[in-house]
Amino acid sequence: MSARSKNLWTLLAAAVVAAGLGLYAWLGVMKGEEKEAEKKRSAERLVQPVSRPDGGTENVRYDRLVVKAKGETTELARLPDQSWVITKPLKTAADVQTAEAIVSGLQYARIRSTVEEKPTPEDLHRFGLDKPSVDVVASAEGVQPLTVRIGVENPYDSSAYLQREGDPKIYSVDGSTRSSLDKGTFDLRDRDVLAVRDLGVTRIEVRGKKHDWAVGRDPGQPYVFVRPVKEDADTGAISGWLASLRSTKATKYLDDAPAERKRTGVEKPALEATFQRGTTETVRIRLATGKADTDPVYVLREDQYGSALAEVPRAALAALDKSPAELRDRSVLHAKPEDVSRIRIGSGDQALVLERERPADGGPESWRIGGPTGAVADSFKAGSLLYNLTSLRSEATEEKLPSDAKATGLGPGARTIAFEGQDGKTLGSVTLGGLSKKPAGTFLRDDRGRVVVVDNARLKEIPSKPADVLPPPPPPAALGPDAGS
Repeated sequence: MSARSKNLWTLLAAAVVAAGLGLYAWLGVMKGEEKEAEKKRSAERLVQPVSRPDGGTENVRYDRLVVKAKGETTELARLPDQSWVITKPLKTAADVQTAEAIVSGLQYARIRSTVEEKPTPEDLHRFGLDKPSVDVVASAEGVQPLTVRIGVENPYDSSAYLQREGDPKIYSVDGSTRSSLDKGTFDLRDRDVLAVRDLGVTRIEVRGKKHDWAVGRDPGQPYVFVRPVKEDADTGAISGWLASLRSTKATKYLDDAPAERKRTGVEKPALEATFQRGTTETVRIRLATGKADTDPVYVLREDQYGSALAEVPRAALAALDKSPAELRDRSVLHAKPEDVSRIRIGSGDQALVLERERPADGGPESWRIGGPTGAVADSFKAGSLLYNLTSLRSEATEEKLPSDAKATGLGPGARTIAFEGQDGKTLGSVTLGGLSKKPAGTFLRDDRGRVVVVDNARLKEIPSKPADVLPPPPPPAALGPDAGS
């Protein structure tokens, strides 16, 4: 064997030994340190994870709580749909986020240090654990109930002293753990006294001094107005309105007693709303208020959890008393842009016709001007016109609009825009009228024959002659250096 070969084998052996030492160090030292660190982190947790059948672990999912704090005792339970309900001292909906924060506070709380291994009665008194300010019992099926008691706060670092049932030691925990558990009954109540979930709602009725209307729908279908007149509703707008009601919170809960109902006036409300979910669930909300702007507003809510009487901000009245004009279907044209093959502006021989061409090979579509010339139209202008008109919405107004041709300009000579499908059938049409002062805009007859008002700005780009939809002329050719010589 040559000297060069011996050197190569020596280097290779050294590399193998080094790799083995590195692997040993990683497995025996680094990996061991990681395991020790993980074991330490687990030991620091207030609640240990439970084992799963597959060998992994998961956090305990508590579904019952008894919270003693702020001089009150509140009992809560999680329902199958993951909502929470207060069962004592009254039966009412609980605030899901606050209840879940208590569960998370227990699941993820970490012990900062052990303050006393074997505390004496004097120690318990010194750390406020003989008369704890917070006492929480959490339970779930298949695990031992957990009881924790919180004592006084450490003013030095805002930490808190804690003791577990069955464990005599006194621990120090973060102040955030204390704040997540220190909740009275008011803190734990659902303060969304106006809101309801849109899912599954099949009927809504609102009766008040300003408005009186109702909408209904079959499950999973769009809403339609059933009062004051039958007409389509804007399902998206109704869902948005229902979601907006969550911004109005109860500021104070009152004793729901006959005397309080009479004092607050909720038995003779200024506004009443009813929300029906199928045939099994009804939410009834009644609002009462004085005449002065400074008078409080009271709400009585009755639902599947019971009843609740509360005080709410004055803005609650306007939030619930929604105008039906804002919830109507304000689309003026129901043709789908992708179904339109021809746009006809005007009538008779003078009509401007734009025809859509879609190549069979899936290439880019184009538009042509109908007629003998068949000139190519500007695809951007034609496409913008199509999508602008099919997305046009009428202005929301409670005003009764005029219907005669003189006032609206919707007489026989008014310009009509029709949209046709590939088979030549009309998909929908609108007719443009004159200007409206109140509300400001342009009168228009939509594809259902209604007289509405639309924003003037959305009608500025409607062409009236072929030149309006032709592509822009090409830029002039650049002059060469010898031009003009």
